[in-house]
Amino acid sequence: MFDFGFMEILLVCVVALVVLGPEKLPRLVRTLGQWVGRGRAMMKQMQQQLENEARNLDMKERREKIQRELALLQGNPVEKEAAQKSLPLKDVESP
Repeated sequence: MFDFGFMEILLVCVVALVVLGPEKLPRLVRTLGQWVGRGRAMMKQMQQQLENEARNLDMKERREKIQRELALLQGNPVEKEAAQKSLPLKDVESP
C-alpha cells in the first residue's frame, strides 16, 4: 500500500522521539497499533460480508433458473409460458 523504506521509517521514529519524548512515544505506538488492528478487522469483516452477499445472489439466481426449468418440465401451461418468456435467448451459430 505505502512504499516506505527502512530509512523513511527510521526518520519518522527519530522525529517522533524528539517531538514527543520517550514518555509518550510507547503510548502513541500502542494506540496506533490498536487503530491498525481495528482497521484490518473492519476490512476483513467487510470482505466477508461482500463475499457472502455475492454467494447469496448467485444462489438466488440459480434457484430461480431451476424453478423456471422445472416449470417447463412439469408442463403447467401458465407456468410453462412464463418460464419460456423469462429464459434468456440462446446465441445462434453462424454458418
